[in-house]
Amino acid sequence: MPGTALPPTSRQVVFPSAGVIETAEQSLPSPGQDDLILRVALVGVCATDLHLLAGHIGDPFPLVPGHEFVGEVAAIGEAAAVTRGLSAGDRVAVEMLLPCHGCARCREGRYNLCEADDPSSGLPHGRQLGVNIPRTVSPGLWGGYAEHLYVPREAIVHRLPDALAWESAVLVEPLAVACRAIARGRVAPGESVVVIGPGPVGILAAAAARAAGAGRVIVVGTRANRLELARRFGADAVVNSRETDAVDAVHAELGGRLADVVIEIAGATGAQQQAVRLVRRGGRVVLAGACGANAPVTFLADEDLLTREIDLLPSFLSAGGFEPAIRMLERADFDYASLVTHRFGLDEVREAYDVIENRDGGVLKAVIDPSVGVSAR
Repeated sequence: MPGTALPPTSRQVVFPSAGVIETAEQSLPSPGQDDLILRVALVGVCATDLHLLAGHIGDPFPLVPGHEFVGEVAAIGEAAAVTRGLSAGDRVAVEMLLPCHGCARCREGRYNLCEADDPSSGLPHGRQLGVNIPRTVSPGLWGGYAEHLYVPREAIVHRLPDALAWESAVLVEPLAVACRAIARGRVAPGESVVVIGPGPVGILAAAAARAAGAGRVIVVGTRANRLELARRFGADAVVNSRETDAVDAVHAELGGRLADVVIEIAGATGAQQQAVRLVRRGGRVVLAGACGANAPVTFLADEDLLTREIDLLPSFLSAGGFEPAIRMLERADFDYASLVTHRFGLDEVREAYDVIENRDGGVLKAVIDPSVGVSAR
């Protein structure tokens, strides 16, 4: 396909083992007929990335991390260009999931729960770009902390509007997670929604609830600066659960009622227990925050669940969320780019992680920019 010639190699960040960060060069092949190569513009830093480095998510080492990536098509195979309707230079977002597209779960649209192997791909089901495909799997370009990323045939690719700034576009994956959670909660116009956890996804969940027509949106958390930021993204009210009883506060905000829908995105079992106490009888609770392996959570079987007949709905990853997320970013109802507070180069990942872990400089969303500190090729 026409376009700028690919360089012979691509720089990338590698986690060779738990706790170790290196940079390396990887050979950059031409794409196969059904594949494309993405030039990474920006990649968001997710808490999952820090857990990967710590060895909390299996043993995929050596690994190139980064699953919140957006960029331009650097090269594309002839068949992929036809089937995807793309050409070199097009701006795209690529989902981290590599589903088989043929199993029962994929056919019903729940490809985040893919349960079958695709024998032609060589990639077992459940593989995710930037999360658990080792660098030793050819061609070794599976993560977004890099100048380039290999996008195989089974990947789900979305074209981005040409006018959408990268600083907004890089939020498409966390916003897609939020959109899926809102869809799982079946939020209807006029309903009240409580979001627990004002991190980047929680703040975006408030915006997604507003986009779904929620009548009143309340965000619950413990960090005052992030709670105030949530007001700029659709929250009508915020509750600092460190300073006040959340149930009493939600009652007061909703005129003596509890929420129709509660979205838990804090990633803590205590927040999940709090969620079921903030929803009305017959309401819906969406559990979208990952709490880590072997994290038990206890509910009162009768008092919390049975006699209140609430729907408890886990929401896993972002399947079906990219399309509404892209529409929201394009509408620009909120200043999405303002959520990106810090930018680092490929050689500054350790510094980025230190900033995030120490909560320095009011960090909210940090991104990796592969062009930082690199002369043009």
